[in-house]
Amino acid sequence: MERGSIVVVFCGGVNLLVIQWVLVRELTALLLGTELVVLLVSVSYFAGLSLGYALAGRVRRAWLAPLLALTLALHLALPVWFRLLVVGLEGVRAYPLAYVLLPLLTPLVVSAPYSIFLPLLVDSGAGKLGTLYGLELLGAAAGVLTLVAFGGWGLPGVYGVYTLAGLLILWALLPRHGRLWVGAAGAGCALWLLVLPGANYWSNALWYVALRGLPEGTITLFSGYSPYQKVDVLQDPEGGRYLYLDGLQHYDPGSGSRLNVIMGSVPGLLVRPENALVIGAGSMEMERFMAYYAGQVATVEIDPLVVEASVRYLDDINWMSRLSNRSIVVDDAKHFIANTPQMYDLVATDTPAAFTIQTATLYSEPFFAQVAAHLNPGGVLVVNLTSDFGPDDVVSRRIAAGLLRHFEEVLVVTSGSAGWSFAYAGDALPFDRAGLETALRNNDETEYALFETAAVRAVVGDAAPITLDSMDIVLHISAAYMRGRLGWGE
Repeated sequence: MERGSIVVVFCGGVNLLVIQWVLVRELTALLLGTELVVLLVSVSYFAGLSLGYALAGRVRRAWLAPLLALTLALHLALPVWFRLLVVGLEGVRAYPLAYVLLPLLTPLVVSAPYSIFLPLLVDSGAGKLGTLYGLELLGAAAGVLTLVAFGGWGLPGVYGVYTLAGLLILWALLPRHGRLWVGAAGAGCALWLLVLPGANYWSNALWYVALRGLPEGTITLFSGYSPYQKVDVLQDPEGGRYLYLDGLQHYDPGSGSRLNVIMGSVPGLLVRPENALVIGAGSMEMERFMAYYAGQVATVEIDPLVVEASVRYLDDINWMSRLSNRSIVVDDAKHFIANTPQMYDLVATDTPAAFTIQTATLYSEPFFAQVAAHLNPGGVLVVNLTSDFGPDDVVSRRIAAGLLRHFEEVLVVTSGSAGWSFAYAGDALPFDRAGLETALRNNDETEYALFETAAVRAVVGDAAPITLDSMDIVLHISAAYMRGRLGWGE
């Protein structure tokens, strides 16, 4: 087997895996990451692999080096030019085309180029299929290790390894007299990697201004990919800070802060817990409001990057550097609740809406049952119903139905300032309607609707709780959100 073929196939496997990670994280955020978007992006990527295999027989070996050079340029700038493309579409009021154009570009630009190498080398007699395919799989495994080792360094770290692998492929493809071009390509890549952090943050802020309506002059303070999502922290010209997960808003200084008041300060005042737990990190402002009334407040969060971003960039909001009664556990919430011996007086869920299966499980009946088992007598669970509770809203009714299965009392408040409904559940709530209304007014919540348990049951009606084998709610929410973004049904 030719040494060059080994380099091409192995390094191609590395780069296929790395660019898939970048693509999925970035494109999911650009299309405002719901489960349907994740599925669309994944299908598009793997379609590109098949396309590459199909095109391999029509590509001459002499074309591979120029093709790779073009691929390197497109891939190293992928987050930037994908964002600029979407901003351009939004500028001409054609954002819905992004759901067609980007998935069509993905097979051609992202996954097809590297998938051409393997069948082309086999057809040219450079090696046996089984051997070369095994090398490509080893390269993919090395790509996983690359993400583990360098993912914490952000795009420049991951792209540094990607560039090295790409240059090695270019070196293997070029004849000896042409390998001086590898040095020139390497110099160009190195220069781009120096510019990339600034271009990455600039284009990221530009996208949020255009697509999410943030003020002109907004800047990116942090942007990173984790194994779970893309995490962004931005700051507007007035100093207000925003947290976005996969392009979806998780915190803003207005309604996002009011949400934390309703779910943190109000129950904290009413329960005055000795031991409180918040499921999901986010801005961790909710925990700050609870901590004023609580003995200890713990946060459990699966994504360490969210914790890092929140602690580093949102300290003025969450006071993590000032509070001594706060702690953070990095763990999957379901695993944590199932295994902790700790009992709580107050538990609140600071989790995104059920746009994905992962988050939907945190609104499921089995999860509520686990939480109920870890509440002290008189303990309270506070849950965001993610929409306005009412007879026409399927999502909030199904979440409330799950709560009614495991708690004797469920009060629901629809907040005028936060814009959503919230449930307070327990077997023997340590407050009544009057007490809750007083706490709401003391926290400047003057416009609200309040449903007592009987009214909640009436509104829920025959709605079925969310269960682990009925995740259709995710598709329902994803489709509804996408329709809203695309302007369909308006």
